[in-house]
Amino acid sequence: MTWVQREDVWSIVPQLVLDKIAGFVKFSSETMVVAAGNRPEDCSLVRLIHNSLLNRFKKIDVECPSIEAWSKWMDERYPGAWDKRVLAFLLAFKNDGVFLKVPKEGEGLEPFPSPRTWTWLALDLVEGFGSVDDICGLVGTEVGYKFKSFIETKIDLDSLLDKPEQFRSLSFDSKYMVPIMLGNRISNRKFDFSRAFALFDVMAGESREFAVITLMSVGNRARLTEFLVALFAHNPDYRIAFSDLVETVYAITKSS
Repeated sequence: MTWVQREDVWSIVPQLVLDKIAGFVKFSSETMVVAAGNRPEDCSLVRLIHNSLLNRFKKIDVECPSIEAWSKWMDERYPGAWDKRVLAFLLAFKNDGVFLKVPKEGEGLEPFPSPRTWTWLALDLVEGFGSVDDICGLVGTEVGYKFKSFIETKIDLDSLLDKPEQFRSLSFDSKYMVPIMLGNRISNRKFDFSRAFALFDVMAGESREFAVITLMSVGNRARLTEFLVALFAHNPDYRIAFSDLVETVYAITKSS
C-alpha cells in the first residue's frame, strides 16, 4: 500500500478500509482488510499514511525470519528442490550478517543479500545457474564471491566416513560443507546409516551446529525419521540433545 504513487489510486484506499467497498462491490461485514507496505528507511518510494487512516489499522512490524525458519519454509515450499549449500553458508557466516544486508542508500544498482535473493539463488543452483555472475547478480559482489569460494571447497566424504577424526583438521569452510554432504548421503536409500555414526559423533562433539546442519540437510522426511531412530539407538543421549530440531524428532519422541 505504501508504494502507491498515483493519487487517483491512493484515493480509493480509505474507501477500501473504512467503507469496505471496491467500486460498486461492498465486502461482507466479516471481511478483514489487510495491507502491506515498507518503512521509509527501506525504500525511497514509500509514502507516509495520514493519521486518520493509520488509526484504522493494527500495525504489525514483520521482522526478518531466522535462518532456521527460512530453511524450514524452503523445505515445505520446495522439498528436495533447493541447494542446501546455501544453508551451510548462511549458518557458517551468520555472525557476519550475510542473510540480510540492506544498503544504507535507499536506491542503487548493487544487488544485496536477503531471504528473497537467497531463495532465488538456492533454486537457481539446482537448475545449473552457478557462475560467479549468476551469484553476484543476486546477492551482490562481496557476498557473492565469498559464497562462490565457499561452495568450491572440495571434500572427500568417503575418506571422512572411514576416518572421522580427520574432520577436526579441516578448514572452517570445509567443516560446514561436510554436514551438507552427509545429509545428502543419508537421503540416499542405499546408504548404510551405521557408516555415518562415527563422523556424526565427531561433528556433534565439536559443535552442535554441525549436527543440526546434518539433520536439516536430509531432504527426505522418511529417511530423516529412519536415521533419527537409528541415531537414538546408537546414542540415546541424542534424543534429548536434538529433540527441538525438527517436527519429526517430536513425533518419534512421543511415540517411542
